[in-house]
Amino acid sequence: MAPDRRTSRSFLSRVPVTVRVAVLALVLALLSNLALLGFIRWRTHDDALSDLRGQVTEQARALAQVYAVGGARALRTTIEDLGGAGDPRFVAAILDDRGHPRDGNLATRIHSGERRTIGFQILDLRRIDTVGGEEEAGVVIHRLGAGRWLLSGRLFGERLALQRTLERSLALAIVLSLGFGLACGLVVAGYVGRRVRDIASTVDGVGAGDLARRAPISGSGDAFDLLCTRINLMLDRIGALMSELRLLTDSLAHDLRSPVGRLRARIERAMTTEDESQRDQMLAGVLQETDALMRILTTVLDIGRSEAMAGRERFAPLDPVELVTELLEMYEPTAEEAGVQLSEEAGQAPPRFMAHRQMLAQALSNLLDNALHYGVDGGAISLFATMEGDMLALGVADRGPGIAAADEAEARRRFGRLDHSRSAPGAGLGLALVEAVAHLHGGTLRLSDNRPGLRATLLLPMVRPAP
Repeated sequence: MAPDRRTSRSFLSRVPVTVRVAVLALVLALLSNLALLGFIRWRTHDDALSDLRGQVTEQARALAQVYAVGGARALRTTIEDLGGAGDPRFVAAILDDRGHPRDGNLATRIHSGERRTIGFQILDLRRIDTVGGEEEAGVVIHRLGAGRWLLSGRLFGERLALQRTLERSLALAIVLSLGFGLACGLVVAGYVGRRVRDIASTVDGVGAGDLARRAPISGSGDAFDLLCTRINLMLDRIGALMSELRLLTDSLAHDLRSPVGRLRARIERAMTTEDESQRDQMLAGVLQETDALMRILTTVLDIGRSEAMAGRERFAPLDPVELVTELLEMYEPTAEEAGVQLSEEAGQAPPRFMAHRQMLAQALSNLLDNALHYGVDGGAISLFATMEGDMLALGVADRGPGIAAADEAEARRRFGRLDHSRSAPGAGLGLALVEAVAHLHGGTLRLSDNRPGLRATLLLPMVRPAP
Protein backbone atom coordinates (compact mmCIF):
# COMPACT_ATOMS: atom_id res chain seq x y z
CA MET A 1 0.00 0.00 0.00
CA ALA A 2 2.87 2.39 0.76
CA PRO A 3 4.22 2.40 -2.83
CA ASP A 4 0.71 3.12 -4.11
CA ARG A 5 0.38 6.09 -1.79
CA ARG A 6 3.79 7.38 -2.77
CA THR A 7 2.90 6.98 -6.43
CA SER A 8 -0.36 8.89 -5.96
CA ARG A 9 1.44 11.66 -4.07
CA SER A 10 4.10 11.98 -6.78
CA PHE A 11 1.38 12.06 -9.44
CA LEU A 12 -0.54 14.78 -7.57
CA SER A 13 2.65 16.77 -7.08
CA ARG A 14 3.11 16.83 -10.87
CA VAL A 15 -0.42 18.13 -11.46
CA PRO A 16 -0.44 21.96 -11.73
CA VAL A 17 -2.07 23.82 -8.86
CA THR A 18 -4.54 25.51 -11.20
CA VAL A 19 -5.75 22.13 -12.46
CA ARG A 20 -6.16 20.85 -8.91
CA VAL A 21 -8.13 23.95 -7.94
CA ALA A 22 -10.38 23.58 -11.01
CA VAL A 23 -11.04 19.89 -10.29
CA LEU A 24 -11.76 20.65 -6.63
CA ALA A 25 -14.27 23.36 -7.56
CA LEU A 26 -15.90 21.00 -10.06
CA VAL A 27 -16.20 18.17 -7.54
CA LEU A 28 -17.61 20.46 -4.84
CA ALA A 29 -20.22 21.91 -7.22
CA LEU A 30 -21.22 18.42 -8.40
CA LEU A 31 -21.51 17.00 -4.88
CA SER A 32 -23.58 19.92 -3.63
CA ASN A 33 -25.98 19.65 -6.60
CA LEU A 34 -26.25 15.87 -6.25
CA ALA A 35 -27.07 16.20 -2.56
CA LEU A 36 -29.77 18.81 -3.25
CA LEU A 37 -31.31 16.94 -6.18
CA GLY A 38 -31.20 13.63 -4.33
CA PHE A 39 -33.06 15.17 -1.42
CA ILE A 40 -35.73 16.57 -3.79
CA ARG A 41 -36.20 13.17 -5.47
CA TRP A 42 -36.39 11.37 -2.13
CA ARG A 43 -39.00 13.74 -0.75
CA THR A 44 -41.07 13.69 -3.97
CA HIS A 45 -40.93 9.89 -4.17
CA ASP A 46 -42.03 9.39 -0.58
CA ASP A 47 -44.87 11.91 -0.77
CA ALA A 48 -46.33 10.37 -3.94
CA LEU A 49 -46.00 6.85 -2.57
CA SER A 50 -47.64 7.81 0.72
CA ASP A 51 -50.63 9.35 -1.07
CA LEU A 52 -51.04 6.27 -3.26
CA ARG A 53 -50.78 3.92 -0.29
CA GLY A 54 -53.56 5.79 1.52
CA GLN A 55 -55.89 5.74 -1.51
CA VAL A 56 -55.35 2.04 -2.21
CA THR A 57 -55.74 0.99 1.42
CA GLU A 58 -58.98 2.95 1.79
CA GLN A 59 -60.33 1.50 -1.48
CA ALA A 60 -59.49 -2.06 -0.43
CA ARG A 61 -61.16 -1.55 2.96
CA ALA A 62 -64.37 -0.30 1.27
CA LEU A 63 -64.55 -3.27 -1.15
CA ALA A 64 -63.90 -5.74 1.68
CA GLN A 65 -66.76 -4.19 3.61
CA VAL A 66 -69.04 -4.56 0.57
CA TYR A 67 -68.13 -8.26 0.37
CA ALA A 68 -68.74 -8.73 4.09
CA VAL A 69 -72.22 -7.19 3.87
CA GLY A 70 -73.52 -8.30 0.45
CA GLY A 71 -71.33 -11.24 -0.52
CA ALA A 72 -69.69 -12.03 -3.85
CA ARG A 73 -72.61 -10.78 -5.96
CA ALA A 74 -72.61 -7.34 -4.32
CA LEU A 75 -68.80 -7.20 -4.67
CA ARG A 76 -68.96 -8.00 -8.41
CA THR A 77 -71.64 -5.37 -8.92
CA THR A 78 -69.62 -2.73 -7.07
CA ILE A 79 -66.45 -3.53 -9.04
CA GLU A 80 -68.41 -3.25 -12.33
CA ASP A 81 -69.92 0.08 -11.24
CA LEU A 82 -66.53 1.52 -10.22
CA GLY A 83 -64.88 0.25 -13.41
CA GLY A 84 -67.58 1.85 -15.52
CA ALA A 85 -67.27 5.20 -13.74
CA GLY A 86 -64.51 6.24 -16.13
CA ASP A 87 -61.58 6.23 -13.70
CA PRO A 88 -58.61 5.19 -15.93
CA ARG A 89 -56.47 4.22 -12.95
CA PHE A 90 -58.91 2.06 -11.03
CA VAL A 91 -57.97 -1.64 -10.87
CA ALA A 92 -60.03 -4.36 -9.16
CA ALA A 93 -60.69 -8.07 -9.79
CA ILE A 94 -61.76 -11.30 -8.14
CA LEU A 95 -59.09 -13.97 -8.66
CA ASP A 96 -59.43 -17.74 -8.67
CA ASP A 97 -57.11 -20.08 -6.76
CA ARG A 98 -54.49 -19.93 -9.56
CA GLY A 99 -54.48 -16.15 -9.69
CA HIS A 100 -56.46 -15.70 -12.91
CA PRO A 101 -58.92 -12.78 -12.86
CA ARG A 102 -62.58 -13.90 -13.13
CA ASP A 103 -64.41 -10.65 -12.52
CA GLY A 104 -63.22 -7.02 -12.81
CA ASN A 105 -61.01 -5.10 -15.24
CA LEU A 106 -57.70 -6.91 -14.68
CA ALA A 107 -55.99 -8.86 -17.52
CA THR A 108 -52.84 -10.01 -15.61
CA ARG A 109 -52.40 -13.28 -13.67
CA ILE A 110 -51.22 -12.80 -10.09
CA HIS A 111 -48.72 -15.37 -8.79
CA SER A 112 -49.06 -17.25 -5.54
CA GLY A 113 -46.32 -15.34 -3.67
CA GLU A 114 -47.83 -12.01 -4.64
CA ARG A 115 -51.30 -13.15 -3.48
CA ARG A 116 -49.99 -14.12 -0.07
CA THR A 117 -48.24 -10.77 0.56
CA ILE A 118 -50.06 -8.92 3.30
CA GLY A 119 -50.70 -5.19 2.94
CA PHE A 120 -49.71 -2.70 0.30
CA GLN A 121 -47.44 -3.80 -2.54
CA ILE A 122 -46.40 -2.62 -6.01
CA LEU A 123 -47.03 -4.90 -9.01
CA ASP A 124 -46.86 -4.64 -12.79
CA LEU A 125 -50.48 -4.95 -14.09
CA ARG A 126 -52.52 -4.41 -17.25
CA ARG A 127 -56.17 -3.48 -17.46
CA ILE A 128 -58.46 -5.20 -19.91
CA ASP A 129 -59.31 -1.96 -21.70
CA THR A 130 -55.67 -0.81 -21.94
CA VAL A 131 -53.74 -1.00 -25.20
CA GLY A 132 -50.07 -1.57 -24.56
CA GLY A 133 -47.91 -3.17 -21.93
CA GLU A 134 -48.15 -3.46 -18.19
CA GLU A 135 -47.97 -0.50 -15.81
CA GLU A 136 -46.95 -0.26 -12.20
CA ALA A 137 -49.77 -0.24 -9.70
CA GLY A 138 -50.13 -0.12 -5.98
CA VAL A 139 -52.47 -2.91 -4.79
CA VAL A 140 -53.80 -4.69 -1.72
CA ILE A 141 -54.86 -8.38 -2.00
CA HIS A 142 -57.40 -9.97 0.42
CA ARG A 143 -58.40 -13.66 0.62
CA LEU A 144 -62.16 -14.06 0.24
CA GLY A 145 -62.30 -17.78 1.00
CA ALA A 146 -63.20 -20.82 -1.12
CA GLY A 147 -60.12 -20.26 -3.31
CA ARG A 148 -61.07 -16.69 -4.19
CA TRP A 149 -59.01 -13.48 -3.78
CA LEU A 150 -59.87 -9.81 -4.03
CA LEU A 151 -57.32 -7.47 -5.66
CA SER A 152 -57.94 -3.73 -5.54
CA GLY A 153 -55.63 -0.85 -6.32
CA ARG A 154 -54.69 1.99 -8.61
CA LEU A 155 -52.32 2.22 -11.53
CA PHE A 156 -49.12 4.05 -10.89
CA GLY A 157 -49.17 6.14 -14.08
CA GLU A 158 -49.35 9.62 -12.53
CA ARG A 159 -46.48 8.91 -10.17
CA LEU A 160 -44.37 7.32 -12.90
CA ALA A 161 -44.91 10.26 -15.24
CA LEU A 162 -43.90 12.68 -12.50
CA GLN A 163 -40.95 10.54 -11.56
CA ARG A 164 -39.74 10.23 -15.15
CA THR A 165 -40.03 14.00 -15.61
CA LEU A 166 -38.18 14.54 -12.37
CA GLU A 167 -35.46 12.07 -13.31
CA ARG A 168 -34.95 13.78 -16.66
CA SER A 169 -34.79 17.11 -14.88
CA LEU A 170 -32.28 15.71 -12.41
CA ALA A 171 -30.14 14.30 -15.22
CA LEU A 172 -30.18 17.68 -16.98
CA ALA A 173 -29.34 19.43 -13.72
CA ILE A 174 -26.36 17.11 -13.19
CA VAL A 175 -25.07 17.84 -16.69
CA LEU A 176 -25.51 21.58 -16.10
CA SER A 177 -23.79 21.33 -12.73
CA LEU A 178 -20.84 19.63 -14.41
CA GLY A 179 -20.62 22.43 -16.96
CA PHE A 180 -21.06 25.24 -14.44
CA GLY A 181 -18.71 23.54 -11.99
CA LEU A 182 -16.04 23.20 -14.66
CA ALA A 183 -16.50 26.84 -15.70
CA CYS A 184 -16.35 27.98 -12.07
CA GLY A 185 -13.25 25.85 -11.49
CA LEU A 186 -11.52 27.33 -14.52
CA VAL A 187 -12.37 30.88 -13.41
CA VAL A 188 -11.10 30.23 -9.87
CA ALA A 189 -8.02 28.46 -11.16
CA GLY A 190 -7.28 31.31 -13.57
CA TYR A 191 -7.62 33.88 -10.78
CA VAL A 192 -5.40 31.87 -8.42
CA GLY A 193 -2.84 31.25 -11.14
CA ARG A 194 -2.72 34.91 -12.13
CA ARG A 195 -2.22 36.11 -8.55
CA VAL A 196 0.45 33.48 -7.90
CA ARG A 197 2.26 34.43 -11.12
CA ASP A 198 2.18 38.11 -10.09
CA ILE A 199 3.72 37.28 -6.72
CA ALA A 200 6.31 34.99 -8.32
CA SER A 201 7.19 37.72 -10.84
CA THR A 202 7.72 40.18 -7.98
CA VAL A 203 9.94 37.73 -6.12
CA ASP A 204 11.95 37.05 -9.28
CA GLY A 205 12.41 40.77 -9.86
CA VAL A 206 13.61 41.34 -6.30
CA GLY A 207 15.93 38.36 -6.60
CA ALA A 208 17.36 39.90 -9.76
CA GLY A 209 18.22 43.08 -7.86
CA ASP A 210 15.16 45.30 -8.40
CA LEU A 211 14.40 46.10 -4.75
CA ALA A 212 11.72 48.61 -5.79
CA ARG A 213 9.38 45.85 -7.06
CA ARG A 214 6.25 45.23 -4.98
CA ALA A 215 3.51 42.61 -5.16
CA PRO A 216 0.28 44.02 -6.69
CA ILE A 217 -2.71 44.48 -4.37
CA SER A 218 -6.14 44.25 -5.99
CA GLY A 219 -8.00 45.94 -3.15
CA SER A 220 -10.47 43.07 -2.69
CA GLY A 221 -9.13 42.28 0.77
CA ASP A 222 -8.84 38.56 0.07
CA ALA A 223 -6.12 36.20 1.27
CA PHE A 224 -3.91 37.10 -1.69
CA ASP A 225 -4.10 40.79 -0.79
CA LEU A 226 -3.14 39.89 2.78
CA LEU A 227 -0.20 37.83 1.50
CA CYS A 228 0.91 40.61 -0.88
CA THR A 229 0.71 43.16 1.94
CA ARG A 230 2.92 41.01 4.15
CA ILE A 231 5.38 40.43 1.29
CA ASN A 232 5.52 44.17 0.56
CA LEU A 233 6.13 44.95 4.23
CA MET A 234 8.94 42.40 4.21
CA LEU A 235 10.40 43.93 1.05
CA ASP A 236 10.14 47.41 2.57
CA ARG A 237 12.05 46.18 5.59
CA ILE A 238 14.67 44.49 3.38
CA GLY A 239 15.05 47.66 1.32
CA ALA A 240 15.44 49.76 4.46
CA LEU A 241 18.04 47.36 5.83
CA MET A 242 19.94 47.35 2.55
CA SER A 243 19.91 51.16 2.41
CA GLU A 244 20.98 51.33 6.04
CA LEU A 245 23.73 48.80 5.38
CA ARG A 246 25.06 50.83 2.44
CA LEU A 247 24.87 53.99 4.49
CA LEU A 248 26.54 52.25 7.41
CA THR A 249 29.46 51.00 5.33
CA ASP A 250 29.89 54.40 3.67
CA SER A 251 29.74 56.22 6.99
CA LEU A 252 31.97 53.70 8.71
CA ALA A 253 34.56 53.99 5.96
CA HIS A 254 34.37 57.79 6.10
CA ASP A 255 34.59 58.00 9.89
CA LEU A 256 37.35 55.43 10.20
CA ARG A 257 39.46 56.87 7.44
CA SER A 258 40.52 59.96 9.45
CA PRO A 259 41.51 58.16 12.69
CA VAL A 260 43.24 55.40 10.73
CA GLY A 261 45.14 58.03 8.76
CA ARG A 262 46.12 59.84 11.95
CA LEU A 263 47.10 56.54 13.51
CA ARG A 264 49.35 55.69 10.55
CA ALA A 265 50.96 59.14 10.60
CA ARG A 266 51.73 58.93 14.33
CA ILE A 267 53.24 55.46 13.91
CA GLU A 268 55.42 56.62 11.02
CA ARG A 269 56.65 59.64 12.99
CA ALA A 270 57.31 57.49 16.04
CA MET A 271 59.34 55.11 13.93
CA THR A 272 61.48 57.87 12.42
CA THR A 273 62.10 60.08 15.46
CA GLU A 274 65.14 59.57 17.63
CA ASP A 275 63.87 61.59 20.59
CA GLU A 276 62.58 59.05 23.16
CA SER A 277 60.31 61.53 24.97
CA GLN A 278 58.74 62.60 21.66
CA ARG A 279 58.39 58.95 20.69
CA ASP A 280 56.57 58.25 23.95
CA GLN A 281 54.14 61.11 23.29
CA MET A 282 53.48 59.81 19.78
CA LEU A 283 52.85 56.29 21.08
CA ALA A 284 50.45 57.71 23.69
CA GLY A 285 48.59 59.41 20.80
CA VAL A 286 48.53 56.07 18.97
CA LEU A 287 46.88 54.50 22.01
CA GLN A 288 44.28 57.28 22.11
CA GLU A 289 43.45 56.84 18.45
CA THR A 290 43.26 53.05 18.95
CA ASP A 291 40.87 53.51 21.88
CA ALA A 292 38.67 55.77 19.76
CA LEU A 293 38.53 53.17 17.00
CA MET A 294 37.72 50.44 19.52
CA ARG A 295 34.89 52.55 20.97
CA ILE A 296 33.39 53.06 17.52
CA LEU A 297 33.56 49.37 16.65
CA THR A 298 32.23 48.32 20.08
CA THR A 299 29.30 50.74 19.75
CA VAL A 300 28.46 49.43 16.27
CA LEU A 301 28.51 45.87 17.61
CA ASP A 302 26.31 46.83 20.58
CA ILE A 303 23.80 48.47 18.25
CA GLY A 304 23.70 45.36 16.03
CA ARG A 305 23.22 43.01 18.98
CA SER A 306 20.49 45.16 20.50
CA GLU A 307 18.56 45.40 17.22
CA ALA A 308 18.87 41.60 16.88
CA MET A 309 17.37 41.27 20.41
CA ALA A 310 20.54 39.53 21.60
CA GLY A 311 21.21 39.81 25.32
CA ARG A 312 17.66 39.41 26.63
CA GLU A 313 18.84 36.35 28.52
CA ARG A 314 20.87 38.78 30.67
CA PHE A 315 17.78 40.66 31.84
CA ALA A 316 17.62 40.93 35.64
CA PRO A 317 15.53 42.86 38.20
CA LEU A 318 16.58 46.54 38.13
CA ASP A 319 15.64 49.56 40.24
CA PRO A 320 15.47 52.56 37.82
CA VAL A 321 15.83 55.12 40.63
CA GLU A 322 18.95 53.38 41.90
CA LEU A 323 20.46 53.42 38.38
CA VAL A 324 19.77 57.16 38.01
CA THR A 325 21.33 57.87 41.43
CA GLU A 326 24.51 55.98 40.50
CA LEU A 327 24.84 57.90 37.22
CA LEU A 328 24.33 61.21 39.04
CA GLU A 329 27.16 60.40 41.44
CA MET A 330 29.39 59.31 38.53
CA TYR A 331 28.84 62.43 36.41
CA GLU A 332 28.73 65.09 39.16
CA PRO A 333 32.48 65.85 38.97
CA THR A 334 32.35 66.25 35.19
CA ALA A 335 29.28 68.47 35.44
CA GLU A 336 30.92 70.67 38.08
CA GLU A 337 34.00 71.15 35.90
CA ALA A 338 31.72 72.19 33.01
CA GLY A 339 29.77 74.57 35.29
CA VAL A 340 26.51 72.65 34.91
CA GLN A 341 24.04 71.81 37.66
CA LEU A 342 23.19 68.08 37.52
CA SER A 343 20.01 67.01 39.33
CA GLU A 344 17.28 64.40 39.49
CA GLU A 345 13.69 65.25 38.57
CA ALA A 346 11.02 64.40 41.11
CA GLY A 347 8.19 62.17 40.05
CA GLN A 348 6.35 58.92 40.66
CA ALA A 349 9.01 56.39 41.63
CA PRO A 350 8.75 53.35 39.35
CA PRO A 351 9.01 49.80 40.72
CA ARG A 352 11.72 47.31 39.86
CA PHE A 353 11.48 45.72 36.42
CA MET A 354 13.38 43.30 34.17
CA ALA A 355 16.12 45.01 32.13
CA HIS A 356 19.69 44.79 30.83
CA ARG A 357 21.47 46.97 33.38
CA GLN A 358 24.69 47.47 31.43
CA MET A 359 22.96 48.48 28.19
CA LEU A 360 20.55 50.86 29.95
CA ALA A 361 23.48 52.46 31.81
CA GLN A 362 25.34 52.85 28.50
CA ALA A 363 22.28 54.45 26.87
CA LEU A 364 21.83 56.97 29.71
CA SER A 365 25.57 57.69 29.67
CA ASN A 366 25.33 58.50 25.95
CA LEU A 367 22.45 60.88 26.63
CA LEU A 368 24.40 62.54 29.45
CA ASP A 369 27.50 62.90 27.25
CA ASN A 370 25.38 64.52 24.53
CA ALA A 371 23.79 66.87 27.07
CA LEU A 372 27.19 67.85 28.51
CA HIS A 373 28.53 68.42 25.00
CA TYR A 374 25.62 70.30 23.41
CA GLY A 375 23.58 71.63 26.35
CA VAL A 376 26.26 72.94 28.65
CA ASP A 377 25.29 76.57 27.90
CA GLY A 378 21.88 75.96 29.46
CA GLY A 379 23.48 75.51 32.86
CA ALA A 380 21.22 72.65 34.02
CA ILE A 381 20.86 68.96 33.20
CA SER A 382 18.42 66.57 34.88
CA LEU A 383 17.94 62.81 34.92
CA PHE A 384 14.51 61.29 35.50
CA ALA A 385 12.92 57.90 36.10
CA THR A 386 9.13 58.22 36.37
CA MET A 387 5.96 56.45 35.26
CA GLU A 388 3.84 57.51 32.27
CA GLY A 389 0.77 55.36 32.55
CA ASP A 390 2.01 51.77 32.51
CA MET A 391 5.32 52.73 30.83
CA LEU A 392 8.63 53.65 32.42
CA ALA A 393 10.00 57.06 31.31
CA LEU A 394 13.76 57.05 31.72
CA GLY A 395 15.99 59.78 30.27
CA VAL A 396 17.86 63.09 30.32
CA ALA A 397 16.71 66.70 29.87
CA ASP A 398 18.92 69.72 29.17
CA ARG A 399 18.52 73.45 28.45
CA GLY A 400 20.65 73.57 25.30
CA PRO A 401 19.68 74.35 21.70
CA GLY A 402 17.85 71.04 21.26
CA ILE A 403 17.23 69.28 17.95
CA ALA A 404 14.98 70.69 15.23
CA ALA A 405 12.19 68.43 14.02
CA ALA A 406 13.71 68.41 10.51
CA ASP A 407 17.01 67.11 11.92
CA GLU A 408 15.59 64.42 14.18
CA ALA A 409 15.85 61.59 11.62
CA GLU A 410 19.48 62.48 10.89
CA ALA A 411 20.27 62.54 14.61
CA ARG A 412 18.81 59.07 15.11
CA ARG A 413 20.64 57.55 12.13
CA ARG A 414 23.84 55.62 12.59
CA PHE A 415 26.80 57.93 11.96
CA GLY A 416 24.28 60.75 11.67
CA ARG A 417 25.99 64.06 12.41
CA LEU A 418 24.26 67.42 12.69
CA ASP A 419 27.77 68.86 12.26
CA HIS A 420 27.97 68.20 8.52
CA SER A 421 31.63 69.24 8.41
CA ARG A 422 32.35 66.47 10.95
CA SER A 423 34.91 68.74 12.59
CA ALA A 424 33.60 68.05 16.11
CA PRO A 425 34.69 64.85 17.83
CA GLY A 426 32.31 61.90 17.84
CA ALA A 427 31.12 59.22 15.48
CA GLY A 428 27.38 59.97 15.44
CA LEU A 429 26.44 56.68 17.14
CA GLY A 430 25.11 57.98 20.47
CA LEU A 431 21.38 58.24 19.74
CA ALA A 432 21.53 55.20 17.44
CA LEU A 433 22.74 53.12 20.39
CA VAL A 434 20.07 54.59 22.69
CA GLU A 435 17.35 53.72 20.18
CA ALA A 436 18.74 50.18 19.78
CA VAL A 437 18.69 49.72 23.59
CA ALA A 438 15.06 50.90 23.65
CA HIS A 439 14.27 48.33 20.92
CA LEU A 440 16.01 45.62 22.97
CA HIS A 441 13.63 46.36 25.87
CA GLY A 442 10.55 46.53 23.63
CA GLY A 443 10.31 50.32 23.94
CA THR A 444 10.96 53.49 21.95
CA LEU A 445 13.12 56.61 22.09
CA ARG A 446 11.19 59.88 22.20
CA LEU A 447 12.89 63.21 21.46
CA SER A 448 10.82 66.20 22.57
CA ASP A 449 11.22 69.93 23.15
CA ASN A 450 12.21 70.79 26.75
CA ARG A 451 11.39 74.49 26.14
CA PRO A 452 14.23 75.20 25.77
CA GLY A 453 16.50 72.26 25.21
CA LEU A 454 16.09 68.58 24.46
CA ARG A 455 14.23 65.97 26.46
CA ALA A 456 15.34 62.46 25.45
CA THR A 457 13.06 59.79 26.93
CA LEU A 458 13.30 56.01 26.85
CA LEU A 459 9.70 54.69 27.04
CA LEU A 460 9.96 51.09 28.23
CA PRO A 461 7.26 48.54 29.12
CA MET A 462 7.33 47.47 32.76
CA VAL A 463 8.07 43.76 32.72
CA ARG A 464 7.86 42.79 36.38
CA PRO A 465 10.28 40.20 37.83
CA ALA A 466 8.85 36.87 38.94
CA PRO A 467 8.23 36.63 42.70
